[in-house]
Amino acid sequence: MGLLAILKGEQPGLIATLLNYKNVGQFGEYMTEYALKNNNLKGEYIVLKNAYVPLKNKSTEIDLLMIHEKGIFVFESKNYSGWIFGKADDRNWVQRMANGSKHVFYNPIKQNNTHIMALADYLSLPNDAFTSYIIFSERCRLKKVPKSTQEIVILQRNKMLKNLRKELKKREIIYTKEQIKEFEMKLKPLTNVSDEVKKQHI
Repeated sequence: MGLLAILKGEQPGLIATLLNYKNVGQFGEYMTEYALKNNNLKGEYIVLKNAYVPLKNKSTEIDLLMIHEKGIFVFESKNYSGWIFGKADDRNWVQRMANGSKHVFYNPIKQNNTHIMALADYLSLPNDAFTSYIIFSERCRLKKVPKSTQEIVILQRNKMLKNLRKELKKREIIYTKEQIKEFEMKLKPLTNVSDEVKKQHI
C-alpha cells in the first residue's frame, strides 16, 4: 500500500486492511471496492458487489458493478502476483511465478463478457452499454496481455482510478439520478441471494 494513496482515500489504512482481510481473492475485491466507493469519482453513481445475475437457468457472479451517470462499468478483480500472460481469444491465461511454477486461470475477458451478457439481458440493454474492467493487483506484472480498448480495459489496481477519471471526463451524462436508482432497485436483490443460488453460479 502507498502512503499517498491512503492519505488521498484511494486505499484503506492498516487497521481497515486487517479487519477486511479474509483471503487473497476477497481482499482484491475489497481494495477495488474501497477505491470506487470512497468519494474518489465525480458524478452520480452507485457501486454494487457480488451480484448473482440470472443466466441460462443458473447465475453468474459479478465481483463489482458501478452504475455511473456516464455509463455502466463491470469489474473483474484478479489479486494475483507473478507474471501474467494471455491473449484475448485464449480460453485460459497463465500466472507464472519467479520459482518457475505456473497457475492456469480462465480468461478474465471471457469471464467478464459472460457477466456483461447476463446484465444486458437482465436490464434489457445492449452489450455496448457496458465497459469491462479487468483489474489486477499491483503485485503482478502484465507481461503479455491484450492492450486496453474502449470496451475492455486491462490494468493494475493502482492505475484504475486515474484511468476511470480520464474516461469519465470524456463522456457525456446518459443516466439520470432516477434511472440510476431504478437500476439499483432492480439489481440490489441479486446481491442478497440464498446459499443455493451461490452454489449454482457459473
